Amino acid sequence: MIAPDSALAKGGALTGLALALLALPAAVWGTDWPQYRGPTSLGVSPDPILTSWPEGGPPVLWRNASLTNGFSCLVVSQGRAFTLISKQDAGGRFEYCVGLDAATGTELWATPIGVAPWDPAVSYNGGAGTFPYVTGDGPRTTPCVASGRVVALSGRMNLVGLNATNGSVVWSNNLKTAYGASEIAWENGASPCLDQDLVFVNLNTAADNRTLAAFRIADGSLAWSSQNEGLTHATPVVATIEGVRQVIFPTVSGLVSLERNTGALLWKFAYPFGPISTSMGAGPVVYSNLVYCTAAYFRGAAAARITYSNSTWTVTQLYYKNSSAGLNYRSIWMTPVCHEGYVYTLCGENSSFLTPPLNCIELSTGELKWSTNNFGMGGLILVDTNLVVLTEDGQVVLARATPAAYHELARYRAFDLDAANPGKCWNNPTYADGRLYARSTRGGIALDVSVPLQPPLTLLPPRFLNSTQLQLVVSTANGTPIPSNRLPKIEVRSTNSLGGPPLQWPRLTNPLVLAPDGLARLTNTVSPGGTRQFFQLLEQP
Repeated sequence: MIAPDSALAKGGALTGLALALLALPAAVWGTDWPQYRGPTSLGVSPDPILTSWPEGGPPVLWRNASLTNGFSCLVVSQGRAFTLISKQDAGGRFEYCVGLDAATGTELWATPIGVAPWDPAVSYNGGAGTFPYVTGDGPRTTPCVASGRVVALSGRMNLVGLNATNGSVVWSNNLKTAYGASEIAWENGASPCLDQDLVFVNLNTAADNRTLAAFRIADGSLAWSSQNEGLTHATPVVATIEGVRQVIFPTVSGLVSLERNTGALLWKFAYPFGPISTSMGAGPVVYSNLVYCTAAYFRGAAAARITYSNSTWTVTQLYYKNSSAGLNYRSIWMTPVCHEGYVYTLCGENSSFLTPPLNCIELSTGELKWSTNNFGMGGLILVDTNLVVLTEDGQVVLARATPAAYHELARYRAFDLDAANPGKCWNNPTYADGRLYARSTRGGIALDVSVPLQPPLTLLPPRFLNSTQLQLVVSTANGTPIPSNRLPKIEVRSTNSLGGPPLQWPRLTNPLVLAPDGLARLTNTVSPGGTRQFFQLLEQP
């Protein structure tokens, strides 16, 4: 809603120039995290996060000890959280999709989606110097949610659509029976990838040109299927490259990009480290027109540039860092994130356990900028300009996403995992609406890391400096000074007509300057002569 901030103002030599100041409420922040790796599928949230945590850690909003077994992440949408667990009931051990109140962690419903193929009680020895882990084995996939539907894919390839409110089954597809899908070693670990009304799944079928598929969220029907490409444990991603919306599947032979609506093949990047014979769990990273992929079992990492010209897609390999680069470039399932052209990645393999490092790599060149050890095979996301890392042994670490050096901001032990309480975190944290969510094989947690609300901003009446220059002044509603870190997110927009949507008004490019009095000022050139001009204030999240 747009509300008048002051009456029309006319001034001196600008006879006939009408100026209206309009205040737009601050942009609503609190982006949902509706699928594995977040709203973009690339592990990124634009929302602010508290970077100065209290001594003893941020407030714990809830713990839920029933969220055990498995490596499914939490997803959050419209006040509810969803994840997969496995548990024993009268009929045996099953995978369950669980719906929670995101604010309290209270279970709202739990719906079985398929037989659980894993034994959570099997012990795994971490090797010399580490304590024995109980795997807490269970679901490897993460559900997604859109339009009131929760879509989950089981380890044995059962794709279901559930009512997000009560967990009732709206539709169910046994992909093996209906489409000839097949399992791979260690069962399915690739989550359904969401983009608006479609989810994308690798069926791993022997049928010609039917391997990579899109299903409609509303009813579970098949939208399209394409190609013959083997399944890995890595989840597809969606991205816009060269202006084309596409879904990129990490297959056995390479990254395969298909047009989002039709499944038509756009391009393919064959892995320079060869086809995947064991496992690949880390998904691809996309930044602009660059893609990055990594695989463990002594493979490495590679990057390519994707271009489109004269109706032709071209893939140019930029580099390949092979196994001789050590643990700096190979990740077993820890999908990296990218910020401003730099990849931040947890690297390691089964044999390394708690020693694997967090690395910063220049995406375009593959140059290692820095490396710091002892994070383990956990997961990480990017929130605003900060890395949020969930370590293998249950710590949440906040660090700056900067190539200059490793810069840690805060650390909190979310899970007490030791010989007396064995478990691990082999998944990613989640961030939504100021809350940080995490899971281990022993439970779930939600932390309050929200940024305190700041007073709203307002445009003060304009001041005419001369016949062609107008000064606009931004203040807080309560008169307190505007902090310097808030200034880059403030925009002033202008139009001569109220016909178009306010968010499409052109942004004034003249800089806002913060003065010692705590007010921000912008000088704008205007043309006298009867043209009405409207201004609005907008603050990005």
